[in-house]
Amino acid sequence: MSVINALSQKNVKTLFSVLILIISGLSEPLAASASGLDPMKNSIFRDNIRSVQFFRKGWEFSNPVIDLGTDQQLILKFDELSEGTTSFSYIITHCDAEWFPSRLVQAEYMEGFIENPVNDYAPSVNTTIRYTNYQLMLPNEQVRFLISGNYVITVFEDGKRDTPILTRRFYVLEPIAEINGEVKKSTYEGYRGRDQEVDFNVSYLHIPISDPRNEVKVILKQNNREDNCLGNLKPTFIRDAELIYDLSRENTFPGGNEFRNFDTKDLRINGFGVANIVFNDPYYKVTLRTDQPRQNTGYLTENDMNGRYLVKNNRANDADLESDYIDVLFSLEMPEPLSSGQVYVFGGLSDWQCLPANRMIWNFDLKRYEATVTLKQGFYDYQYVYVQSGDSKIDNTLIEGSHVETENEYNLFVYYHGFSSRYDKLIGYRTINSVKR
Repeated sequence: MSVINALSQKNVKTLFSVLILIISGLSEPLAASASGLDPMKNSIFRDNIRSVQFFRKGWEFSNPVIDLGTDQQLILKFDELSEGTTSFSYIITHCDAEWFPSRLVQAEYMEGFIENPVNDYAPSVNTTIRYTNYQLMLPNEQVRFLISGNYVITVFEDGKRDTPILTRRFYVLEPIAEINGEVKKSTYEGYRGRDQEVDFNVSYLHIPISDPRNEVKVILKQNNREDNCLGNLKPTFIRDAELIYDLSRENTFPGGNEFRNFDTKDLRINGFGVANIVFNDPYYKVTLRTDQPRQNTGYLTENDMNGRYLVKNNRANDADLESDYIDVLFSLEMPEPLSSGQVYVFGGLSDWQCLPANRMIWNFDLKRYEATVTLKQGFYDYQYVYVQSGDSKIDNTLIEGSHVETENEYNLFVYYHGFSSRYDKLIGYRTINSVKR
């Protein structure tokens, strides 16, 4: 039996990904996977790289999605906490719908050089913590995208492509499929259910799809989270160039709860959710009001940003350069610790991951969980999540509770890979809100 035949399908994809990167001269970033971080995921590989933001130009809360062949651009921002500046460069990789590098060489998906510098940077101004803010626009004079699909940008220090500092996913859309849908109470759970069901239709009048069940792939995400996204959804009906996804179990999510939030846009006053602010050279120390678990409380309507955050300093002209970094103390009162797992502060502020930097520690004297997280001034959403020992599943309902009434955003990505195709086209994208029609 050959080596290839002995491997599972996923391992074959991984092996093929390695070969593609080697052929393209980009094999070095794979070294990051040895540390347990997948270079094709959204990751930050250095502790002093903070406040990574990636969005479509013109709307800071948008997802990094642009239409192919238009003048739309993406903006990538990040800070390096240091006294000086560093020369960074980036590479871009085209991926399939499952985020493995595609079978294409660079000239087939992008015009430009393999490696390009990050030239737009500036030092912080009048901040207690010194940092350099870096920014990059895509596409630009060095980079132009030729096809749709999933892409990953890898940023690294010049001459050190084997040790990236960050990776970010983004999307180039060829909008030729139409998506319509709605969010409703899960029909599977019945009257007392807390899950939300996402039903939707995909119309493809202008695409010659011969086998839609196998040639079309749909990815469904809640609030743009990667950890609990749903894939391999199959249509319940196919009629007149339209796929009907009227499912009952496969397309449901726990409703969860609205995000908590706090305001540090002005460090002269205690903003919303803030109990105390002190300056303990060289840091501002911000203590938030102690939170309570919400799993046994009724639903309350609250305005939130579905886990996002906004960098802002009310006293500054340029929030990117004049917003300070502060130590924020989170506290969650509990009658006793959860002995079988860990509690984390979670949301965009944690890069939507559960990492040591946002893990909470039990305070035996005060009988509460605590975590101090270094954040840039602004307005932040957050939740408390639980991860059972030995598991990677993030549970945002054990502490926060779950309600079918909760306002959530659902992101739908539709891919097409025909019989003779060599890559996964992104042909449809839609955000559906569970409350707003």
